[in-house]
Amino acid sequence: MDQTFTRIADDAGHVPLSWVAADSSNTYVNLGDALSPVMVALLSGRDVRHVGHKSSKPRMAAVGTIAHSFEGGEVHVWGTGSSRWRNPIAVGQKRIPFHPTPSTRFRVHATRGPIGRQLLGEENAVGAPVYGDPVWLLPRFYPAPTEKKWDLGVIVHLADLTNREKTVSVRPEHLRYVVPPEFEGSVRLINTITDVSAAAMRGKLDEILSCRRLVSTSLHGMVFAESYGIPCLYFSPRGRNDGLTTIELDPDGTLDLRITDLYRGLGRTAIPAYSQPRRSHTDWAALMGAIDRAWEPTPFDADPLAERSPLPLAPVTAPAGGTVFDLPLIRDLPYGHGPKRAPVAAEGAPEAPRRKRSLLRTLLSR
Repeated sequence: MDQTFTRIADDAGHVPLSWVAADSSNTYVNLGDALSPVMVALLSGRDVRHVGHKSSKPRMAAVGTIAHSFEGGEVHVWGTGSSRWRNPIAVGQKRIPFHPTPSTRFRVHATRGPIGRQLLGEENAVGAPVYGDPVWLLPRFYPAPTEKKWDLGVIVHLADLTNREKTVSVRPEHLRYVVPPEFEGSVRLINTITDVSAAAMRGKLDEILSCRRLVSTSLHGMVFAESYGIPCLYFSPRGRNDGLTTIELDPDGTLDLRITDLYRGLGRTAIPAYSQPRRSHTDWAALMGAIDRAWEPTPFDADPLAERSPLPLAPVTAPAGGTVFDLPLIRDLPYGHGPKRAPVAAEGAPEAPRRKRSLLRTLLSR
């Protein structure tokens, strides 16, 4: 393992990490983004502090499609995604292609998928390609609730919402999200917005994991479903035909590049999906039937991703009678920008890798 970032974290007394955190004007976080410091802390046993995307300080990047946003300093990339554009929310000719700049030194330990690695450049890679989203490792630390409450969870993309409230408020013209009375107890609309706390994040995660099936246009909705083995389909807003379809994972195609990158990193060349235009009603029974027919588990060995972390593995375990979200290390993470805290000591030290069992599994079995 490259020891460069370990020395940086040791000297700082914490892990300097960049992620999309809530600022002082926000009362919410997006669950997928907010899990970035959680995953780093869970695997390393170290305190984590937020560093801006534009900074001269050395820092780490993990969960999120954020690599294109970095300016300055040295960035250690672990499981991160990237846009093709430096300013992805711009449209048309205002978009600026993303290329690593001389002012930013990337050290690419792992990326979400091969597209991100290509965008960041082979010359910046630390070792052979390793792919995966760090959230894929979450089931090793946090089991899903045993009780299933809904037959189908529909994870609504932030772009389809009218606001950032915790309750789901879908744009009224998006008829595909209308749930008729006969399905109100079995189809659950879910957004990924939560209050700025570990407890709220756990509650949102439990809501997602309490569904027997999931459909999502959200990247991390798909990561939650696939990593926890919940039958799922990508809920495509477009397609040649409505209903069950197959989408080729073409990096130059119309599918969200984040989804293409994720599944390419999982070794897939195509995925089943359910195509439903935003402005037409969904046949929920047909959609659930399509999931039952088309979904198959995605085999993915996440051990190489864990072992490519730029920090030594010292995974934490849940306290007696609680979950990892109850640990002070996780509970007190700075999910929003705020005053500095006293560092939390690491829980244990890593041991050398073993041939017949992954390092992470060995440490978690203690």
